[in-house]
Amino acid sequence: MSRKSSLKKIAIIGAAGVGKTTLLNSLFEDTTISVKYRKIEEVVRKLCAERGYESPYTIDEDLDQFRHDVLSRQIEEENKVDNFIIDRSTIDAWAYYMRWSWNTSTVEKTEEFYQAAYKQAQQYDKLIYIPIAFEIQDDGYRWANPVYQKQVDRLLRSIITDWDLKDKVYEIQSDTIDHRLQELLDSVF
Repeated sequence: MSRKSSLKKIAIIGAAGVGKTTLLNSLFEDTTISVKYRKIEEVVRKLCAERGYESPYTIDEDLDQFRHDVLSRQIEEENKVDNFIIDRSTIDAWAYYMRWSWNTSTVEKTEEFYQAAYKQAQQYDKLIYIPIAFEIQDDGYRWANPVYQKQVDRLLRSIITDWDLKDKVYEIQSDTIDHRLQELLDSVF
């Protein structure tokens, strides 16, 4: 059995606005992908919608608890099925947690979050990393600040190294959705 056919748990990672959701949706238009994998959409978007928030930046509850809820839900969603492709991952959850919560959360709670994210990340078979390739667009949901986008990208790359995940990473080289999709179908799936 080839390595490609044994991929079961795949996460699409990258900073905000790099095209993760677009790529995920495009992948699932291909029937060879949609019959083999379950699509897990971005958990933070689902949780915001369930709680009536327009975006993570409009949350008026305990943000630290919300971030923990996102991670818990993400792990729960991933553990429901054997084969999936997810938009964002526990690696992304940890990167955003570090960017926003490091100095506001207790040491114990931060360590708990880290351990849960790390443990789940070790289960991914493949990480599809999308680097920043074009200017971030404001969609009314994400914060469209290019400096922030670069900070999150650096955190993601650092986590990949720190957590010894480099051998699982496929870095997208193309910069258009059609080319990205074909690149993944040729090289990963």
